[in-house]
Amino acid sequence: MFQVAVYGKGGIGKSTMSANISVALAERGMRVMQVGCDPKHDSTRLLLGGRAQRTVLDYVRDTPIGRRRLEDVIEEGTAGVLCTEAGGPEPGIGCAGRGILTTFDTLKRLGADSVDTDVRIYDVLGDVVCGGFAVPLRNEYADAVILVTSGEFMAMYAANNIMRGLLNFDNGRPRLLGIVLNCRGVEGERETVERFARATGTEVIAVIPRDRLFADAESKGHTVMELYPDSAIADQVRGIADRIAVASDGEDVMSFPHPLDDDQLSDLAAGREIRPSSGNLPQRTGCGACRRSSIKDARVMSSCAAYGAVAAFSRLGDTAVVVHGPMSCSYLMATTRAKAVLGLYEQGLYSRPPTCDIRSSMMDDSAAIFGGDGFLRWSLENAISEGYRKVAVVTTCMPGIIGDDCQSVVQSARLAHPDVRIDLVSADGDIAGEYNDGFEMAAEAIADRIDPSLEPERGLVNLVSNSFFDIQSPDHRRELDRMLASFGLKVNCRFIDDGSPAPPEEVCRAEFDMLMSDTRAARRTMSLITERTGREPFPAPMPMGMRGYLDWVSEMGRRTGREEMALKETERARAEYEAFLESHRPKMEGKRVIVAWKIGSNPDWLIDALDNLGVDILRVGVAPSPRKAGGRADSRYKVTEDYTEEDLARDLHDMRPDYLIGDIARPVPEGTTFAKLSRMGVGYRPVFDYIRYLENTSRLPAVEGWRMP
Repeated sequence: MFQVAVYGKGGIGKSTMSANISVALAERGMRVMQVGCDPKHDSTRLLLGGRAQRTVLDYVRDTPIGRRRLEDVIEEGTAGVLCTEAGGPEPGIGCAGRGILTTFDTLKRLGADSVDTDVRIYDVLGDVVCGGFAVPLRNEYADAVILVTSGEFMAMYAANNIMRGLLNFDNGRPRLLGIVLNCRGVEGERETVERFARATGTEVIAVIPRDRLFADAESKGHTVMELYPDSAIADQVRGIADRIAVASDGEDVMSFPHPLDDDQLSDLAAGREIRPSSGNLPQRTGCGACRRSSIKDARVMSSCAAYGAVAAFSRLGDTAVVVHGPMSCSYLMATTRAKAVLGLYEQGLYSRPPTCDIRSSMMDDSAAIFGGDGFLRWSLENAISEGYRKVAVVTTCMPGIIGDDCQSVVQSARLAHPDVRIDLVSADGDIAGEYNDGFEMAAEAIADRIDPSLEPERGLVNLVSNSFFDIQSPDHRRELDRMLASFGLKVNCRFIDDGSPAPPEEVCRAEFDMLMSDTRAARRTMSLITERTGREPFPAPMPMGMRGYLDWVSEMGRRTGREEMALKETERARAEYEAFLESHRPKMEGKRVIVAWKIGSNPDWLIDALDNLGVDILRVGVAPSPRKAGGRADSRYKVTEDYTEEDLARDLHDMRPDYLIGDIARPVPEGTTFAKLSRMGVGYRPVFDYIRYLENTSRLPAVEGWRMP
C-alpha cells in the first residue's frame, strides 16, 4: 500500500483536491482509501454525495472497546473509494492533534491495515505546528507528500513550514512528490509559486485553474472528476494521479525539500531574487547520520511543579487533593508521599500516621481529545460529597496542553458550595516549572488561609520552611524542643509540615515566625506569611552550627526577656563545644579538605567547625545550577562560584585532598575520602555527629567503583 499525505494552509482546497485525486486514482483501477484528518470532518463529503459520515472520534467516545468494528467507521463512496473521518473535539475544548493520534491507533487496532487497498490518501489540517497533525508525515504513514498552495504569501509560508516538518521526520529517502498550485487569481501567481518550488528543490506538478466548476460540483455534493470528467481541471488531477502511480511503482520522481529561511521568504514575498540560505534551518542528513546534541547545559528537572504543589497540600491532613490528570500521575505522587510519611511514622515522630487524600480526576485518552472539564467536575463533587470542606486542585501536563478551563469549573463549584474552600494551582505538570516552583504556588494558596485577626499567645512560635528534613528524626526533634523550652517556647505551627500542632489558619496565634532553615526556598515561603499578616519574621533562623546557635540564643534571650538565661546557655554551650574540639583536634588537624555543594544550601556551620579543628580548607566551591541561573552562594566565606565538574576534577588531581565533602556522591582519586554533606538537625550538637562521621569515614575501606583512575 502506498500512502500519500496532502498538506497545505487551512482553506487552500486540500479536501476538494484530495477527493478528486482519490476518484482519479480509482479510475485507474486502484483501490483507494481516503482518511480525513481535519476536525471539520468534511474531507469525504464529496465522495458520499454531500453527506457527512460518522467520525472515528465520535465512535470512540460512544462505543465501548469490545463493541467496536472497522465497518462502523469506514464507508464506501464514489468509484469505490473507502472513506473515513477522524473528527475532533468541540471548538475550544480538548486537543484535535491528539485526536489524530487516537484515530490512527483506533484504525490500526480495528484492522484497517489489513484492508485491501493500493493507495491511502491522508487529507491533513493546515500547518504542522502541532505534533498530532504532523503524524501523517511520519515514516510509517507517508510514502509521499503533496503540498497544496496558492500564490498568496501565507499559503507558501505554510507550505514551507510543512517542508521543515518533513525534514524532522527524514528517513534518508525523498518523499516530497511536488506542489499543486490551486490558483486564487493572484497577479503573477504561477511564476511566484514556480520560483518557490525551484528554490525549495521541488516542482509544480499541477496547476488547477480558478473555475466555477468546483463550486457547481460541490453544491451538488460531488467531485469535478465525476460531473465534469472532460474539463481542464480533471486533466490536471489525472496528472497528479499519474505521478502518484509512478511513485508507487518505485520510480524516482520525489525530492528532498530545502525549506527557505526567513530572509529567503522575505525575498520571495518582495519578488526579489532569492538569496542563498543563511544555514539556520536543519539540513537533510539521513537517519544514519543522526547525532545527539549535548545535554550538559539542559534545564533538567528532578520533579515537576505539579508534584511540588501536591506535596505541599498533602501535608495538610484536612484537605482533599485532586490531581487533575491521568491516574498514573496521582499514583506516583501518592506512593512517593506514602513512603516518606510511613518512614516518619515508624521513627516515632507521629502518634498516628499523617493522613492525606490524594485522588485523580482519571483523565484518559478521550479527555485529551474532548476535554477534561467533566472529569474535574466529577472529582470535585465526589470530594465535597464525602465531607471535605477544603479541596485543592492541582493540574498536570494534560489539562495544560489541551487547554482545559479549570478556573471556570472551580469557580462553578465554589458558587455551588460556598462553605467549601477550593484552591486551584495551575501547575500543568512541568509547564509551570519544577518541584520548588509548584510548592511555592501551593504555599501561596495555603498562606491565604491564615486568619490575621487572631491574637498572639505568649510562648508559641511558628517554624517556617518548605522542608523540615532537619528535624525528621526523634533525636533532632528532641533537640529542637529542648532549645525552645529553654526560653519557655513550644511550636504552634510548622508551616508547611505533616502533623503540625496547629493548622495554617492559626499561624497568628504564635508570637514569632521563625525560619526552620535559612535557604532561598524557605525565605520565599516566609515572605508569603509576611505579606498575608504584616508580621516581621524573627531575625535569627533555627541555627545549625555553633556560631548560628550563639546568635540565636542571644536574640532569643533579648526577645523573651531572658537575657540572663541566654548568657548561661552561651557559657554552657561554649564549654561543651571547646571540650569536643579539644578531644577531636588531634585526629583532624592538618587534614586537607575540598568542600563542594549545590547552590541553595549553606554549609557555613561545617566550615566553621573544620576551621576550629585546624583543618586546611583548600577550596569551597558552589556548583552552577541551570535551574537557578543568577543565584549566588549563601555563605559568609569566600567561595568559588560556578564550580563545575571539570574544576573539581582538576582540583582533585592537583591538590590531592584527604577529604572531598559534598552533597552529590562522585568518584575520587586514591587517597581521598568522599563524605556526604547533608543537613543534620538544629543547634550545635549535630556538628559533633558530623565530625565523628568524618573520622569514621576515613577509616572505612574504599568502595570499588568510587575511585578515579
